[in-house]
Amino acid sequence: MHQIVQKFIAGQLPEAMANALVAGNLPVPPGDLLHALAHAVFTGSAMAEAAVATVEAMPEGLLSNTILGALESPDPLGLILTYRKEPALLESALLHPDLTPAWMERVVPFLPGAVLEIPLNNQVFWLERPAILDLLEVHPESEYQVKRRINEFRRDVLRLASPEVVAERLEIIDEVEAGRLDKAWAELPMPEEVPEEEPPQPAPEKLPFTPVLDELGHEVPLSLTRRVLRLRTNQKIMLAIKGGKEERTLLIREANRLIQVNVIRNPRITEGEIAFIAQMRTVNEEVIRIIATNREWLKKYGTVKALVLNPKTPVGLSLNLLKRLIDMDLKLLVKDRNVAEILRREAKRYLESKKA
Repeated sequence: MHQIVQKFIAGQLPEAMANALVAGNLPVPPGDLLHALAHAVFTGSAMAEAAVATVEAMPEGLLSNTILGALESPDPLGLILTYRKEPALLESALLHPDLTPAWMERVVPFLPGAVLEIPLNNQVFWLERPAILDLLEVHPESEYQVKRRINEFRRDVLRLASPEVVAERLEIIDEVEAGRLDKAWAELPMPEEVPEEEPPQPAPEKLPFTPVLDELGHEVPLSLTRRVLRLRTNQKIMLAIKGGKEERTLLIREANRLIQVNVIRNPRITEGEIAFIAQMRTVNEEVIRIIATNREWLKKYGTVKALVLNPKTPVGLSLNLLKRLIDMDLKLLVKDRNVAEILRREAKRYLESKKA
């Protein structure tokens, strides 16, 4: 390795020269430069950002030629696999004999979908590090065919999953491909229990054998209700984050706070759903607080009204929203025995002040 790079890695290079090296302005071989850049990035040095910029600017052909031979460490391969996206270059790095299972596990989340088949086909690596399969399965660009093979590998090679679990997951993939289940189902992790943050609570709105209605009064298919009920906590959390409207309708009725909170943080949730959730008396108080502090959601009058009339809404938040109600709803609030007395008194006082 070039003497300048050796001194840089040892921390003995003057700062000015170190900056010039990381910027690619010193006459060192490309392979040695990659080692220096990898050291700067993966040790979290102050020069990491500049090192990333340099590796991103290096010509693809130069990088391909640089990693043709043996490397002193796999770090340059990790650098390329993390910050470059060209399929041919990534293929060369993924198939390099110096790449290690540890590095493969580390870079999978950064790979584009076009090259995911390569780590999937490297049975030697994922036998040593089964987490590689987990990362491939939850990768946002992982196709259904990849997920199918992962589950087959778990059953037939790793024997980590029971035939029943694998059959269920393959059935889910078939249903997603056929358009009968939301695509988020194909991204569920392997079933495992997540410790509850709070003791289990009764969930009066979770009806296993009675269809559940959404905010428009439409029934959620009973088959979907039963399928959701069979999921483990970690899978319900993932489905809450990414699932469709029917899944959100079911999961907001779960007693687990994490599941409820992730339902309303789902980027696909609609204003109508938020207004419907705001009036539910079985949701966790944190859900109410999140809704009540979101300016966009509070632009919908139905949401404001639902929050004020919901006994689960903290009194302070209800008082802040009360003046946004129309007179007719204020009069209803004055007569509502389900809300706090202070709220009813304030509504009455506000109505009288408007008449004066």
